Amino acid sequence: MSMHPIFRITLLSVYMVLLLPYAPALGAPTLSRTSDQQLTLSANPSAAVIKVGDKATINLTLTSVSISGSACFEEQGFPDSGFTLTFLPQCAQLQSPTTSAQLIVEATPAAAPQNFTATILATIGNQTASTPLTVTVIPAIPAWIPWLGIFLFFLVIGVALTVKPRKLRKAKGKGKMGE
Repeated sequence: MSMHPIFRITLLSVYMVLLLPYAPALGAPTLSRTSDQQLTLSANPSAAVIKVGDKATINLTLTSVSISGSACFEEQGFPDSGFTLTFLPQCAQLQSPTTSAQLIVEATPAAAPQNFTATILATIGNQTASTPLTVTVIPAIPAWIPWLGIFLFFLVIGVALTVKPRKLRKAKGKGKMGE
């Protein structure tokens, strides 16, 4: 029994496609090349709750394998106004295996209460590592305090307008002294 040549080629092609993922285990060369250079960035904490007018310190850890040079830090995704960001240091010489830095985030009085996720980046040469940072901004004072002040203001004004003052009574004297 002989197979048709087209059927034989199709069957061999299917076998090759099915065996391709197992090629590294069989000792065959792989089609993709992995880099020995690795750069990763992590933030601790990865989420910060900041009151308006306060600061939060985020510790950044940059892990590098087979990479040398100076890494610079930056951010993406913070609102255009209401925040002051300071990287300490802005650029750091890589130390094997980890390099530490800090990000100080200040929510200025112009910051609105909000919740957002920004990205912190570390770049060295043509390599970039990133990590997400979730920021929640809360008001400096609870929201009910201004409403309580407004309520008390109108309460005092209402009482003043509805209550009439008592007439002063003149004290009747029994007479003048020394008479």
